[in-house]
Amino acid sequence: MSIGVGIIGCGGMGSWHADNVAAQPGLRVVAVADPVASSAEQVAQRHGARTLDGLEVIAAPDVDAVLIASSDDTHAGFAVAAIEAGKWCFCEKPLGATLEQACEVLDAEVAAGVRRTRVGFMRELDPAHTQLAATLATLGPITRLRCVHRNVDAAPRDIDVVFAQSLIHDIHTIRWLSGQEFTRVTVYAVGRDDGFRDLLLVGELTDGSLGLIDFEDQAFAYEVQVEVTAAAGMAATLPHPRSLTRSGATESISVGTDWFARFEEAYRLEIEAWARDLAAQTIGGPSVWDGYAAQVVARAGEVAVLSGSPAEVVLADRPRLYAQQSTGGAR
Repeated sequence: MSIGVGIIGCGGMGSWHADNVAAQPGLRVVAVADPVASSAEQVAQRHGARTLDGLEVIAAPDVDAVLIASSDDTHAGFAVAAIEAGKWCFCEKPLGATLEQACEVLDAEVAAGVRRTRVGFMRELDPAHTQLAATLATLGPITRLRCVHRNVDAAPRDIDVVFAQSLIHDIHTIRWLSGQEFTRVTVYAVGRDDGFRDLLLVGELTDGSLGLIDFEDQAFAYEVQVEVTAAAGMAATLPHPRSLTRSGATESISVGTDWFARFEEAYRLEIEAWARDLAAQTIGGPSVWDGYAAQVVARAGEVAVLSGSPAEVVLADRPRLYAQQSTGGAR
């Protein structure tokens, strides 16, 4: 029996997700929604689906699971509706445009009493990151994690958008790999004449280790790396992708500039993992708690930037619904 999936949001991300859903045995795209009619129609025609509005997709009887890849400010409303309708849900990060919206999703799933939602932190399925995670158990206690995140051709963005759309990935990566929560963040921000900011976030974690994020917009290349220092050694991902060219006496190394090309495999693998969960009628991977916790840290980071002072990270008590899920889960 196939599982009917509804896609809410048919822009670049939603369109890619729809293609990956359709490629999974046992899943079929049955309904799509997007405020831009032409985007919805293109995805619908490609996959033999019908077009509806977002809430109609969730309510449709043949939609068993909902994938939310619409604009950030709509994530929470659709996720809450899916949870209340008893539908399985994949929600792109962030859970909401604000921390308050993320709390609404957390409250809704806790009230429902069952985990049905996976949050789109795709780095957990990226081969370079999973290989790194697999080595950490052999290295002993972690003392420091450092994420490097450089974007290309991004337009100047408000600080809340920088955290919600970019640094939130690095925040989750540190939580996932360390198995720890943030307790306090200090952010050093340097404004540039072109309107961009360079940021260095120093996070204190519950076990006394440090989580660092070195972030830059409008960089020379798209780059995401992680370096972990531990008691018995260190481990790191390497710059990816790279290619070497030799011509005559000249040698050059090219680096990637496309974030989607860098994580295309991870996006495919996270939908593949979601499909396995749907077939088993369970849910794994990044949870609503993970999405909420990352946004709490992001909010603290915003406060630290705007105030010029360290900011405390204050999480709600972890609900029992997520008690079986270790923080992050890599260790």
